[in-house]
Amino acid sequence: MSNGLLLPGNIISLHRKAADRLLAADNGDAALLYLCLLAGKDASTLNWQADRLEKAHQALVVMKLADPTEPVKAPPAKKLEDDRPPEYTSQDVTAALKNGGGFAALVPEVEKMLGKVLSPADLKSLLLIHDHLGMPPEVILTLVGWCAETSARKYGAGRKPTLPQIKREANKWYKAGVLTLDAADTYLQRQQKLGTRGMEIMAILGITGRDPVPQEEAYLHTWIDLEYSDEVIRLAYERTVFQMAKQNDKFRWSYMNGILTSWHNQGLKTVAEIEAAEARRKPSFPKKGQQPEAAPISTSDMDRMLADINTFPGKEG
Repeated sequence: MSNGLLLPGNIISLHRKAADRLLAADNGDAALLYLCLLAGKDASTLNWQADRLEKAHQALVVMKLADPTEPVKAPPAKKLEDDRPPEYTSQDVTAALKNGGGFAALVPEVEKMLGKVLSPADLKSLLLIHDHLGMPPEVILTLVGWCAETSARKYGAGRKPTLPQIKREANKWYKAGVLTLDAADTYLQRQQKLGTRGMEIMAILGITGRDPVPQEEAYLHTWIDLEYSDEVIRLAYERTVFQMAKQNDKFRWSYMNGILTSWHNQGLKTVAEIEAAEARRKPSFPKKGQQPEAAPISTSDMDRMLADINTFPGKEG
């Protein structure tokens, strides 16, 4: 090796137990974050989004390779001027309609689906989806149909989505790489699962009466893919609440995700398997429905407790 990569003082020591835990977890992000922290570098070196960094950190917490009381923080996102979408003009819309391409055929179909004539602002939004996002007409029609179904389900039959709403959903599809009919079909299947199984999981967490926000959706998709039962989801939730209460903290999705991911990586599928695995180690949680046993109190501890009681304010002699 050259370039001084093995010179004394340039070597990072990695404990064998830490290496074993990282390998067993099979979590590349957690391993990278661990190496970054081991090298004494700031987590911003990784240039990750906050949710990705949080998931990696919680995985390390579950492996007992990071301190849960010292969360790592991602650098603030930088807004680039080039990220702003173009501002389409009425002349752009007119030119696109005169070209006789896909956009010209798309407009009357969208108007038919929405039951209205598109305004100039609507046409600009539709052109942005077609031209800037590069979404083919057949995918846009699928998108509009999905938005119409969602709007009717939320607000009642006959309610139609607006173009700003459709544009927001189009941006989500674009970020998810949904630019073909096959990709749209796969994406919608996952969204339908989110609307059924995802809401069931939300109810287990005590969250009702609202849709999940985007970060919550990401966790729900992950948990749905793990195919865990209600009992396992509930156990992970209880473990999370128990741990957060010890830290005087609120419920954290990332911590619960770390628990479920850990169980999955160990091949544990049921509550019985999880409790059996924990029984082979020193249990850190009581079994479901079982109260933790009180630790025995020594004579010296009892004497000290009685002395403390006698010094309470207002204690009568």
